[in-house]
Amino acid sequence: MKKFLAITAIVLGIGIQAQHTKEMKKDSGIELIPKAGINIATQSIKNVNGEKSKTSFQAGLGVNIQTGLRNFSIQPEVNFMSKGTKIKNNFGSQTYNFNYIEIPVLAKYSFGPIYVNAGPSIGFLMGKSDKIKSAYGKTNTVDFGLQMGAGLAIPAGPGKLIVDGRYNLGLSNISDEKGVNVKNRGFAISLGYAIPL
Repeated sequence: MKKFLAITAIVLGIGIQAQHTKEMKKDSGIELIPKAGINIATQSIKNVNGEKSKTSFQAGLGVNIQTGLRNFSIQPEVNFMSKGTKIKNNFGSQTYNFNYIEIPVLAKYSFGPIYVNAGPSIGFLMGKSDKIKSAYGKTNTVDFGLQMGAGLAIPAGPGKLIVDGRYNLGLSNISDEKGVNVKNRGFAISLGYAIPL
């Protein structure tokens, strides 16, 4: 009888510990968010008219971390983002692609399934084509900016389906030529999935 009680106590103890561990993991407040979508990009170019938007690919990975404050979290990301513009003139149109690895850190506030976010970002230019060099001359490889937007987190399976819309406001002059001012702009739309860890 004593052996039975001892074994029962051990099994119950293991079960309670396993349940406690499971609950801790469930309440860890960390989500991994792979995502992909499009970026509708353009540029603000001083003394140049005819800039048009171009649609390109973007994808990345975010980590949403609960802060302990109700509905408030921090979401750092690493994204591939294709920016640039399309310039139309009397001779036709030319498309210029600037591909960045971009790292935003966003403050995120949720209202149920709806959320808003905003924060700074830093982008690193991945190479420069001869076409870019010919049209823009010297360009900076680092681009600072702000991102702001909103989205929807829909429960689906163990995680959430994320629909995100975000405006990218470039603050840096990406041109290193005297008297030239070029700043990136864009609106990104992505679809992702938040995986609880």
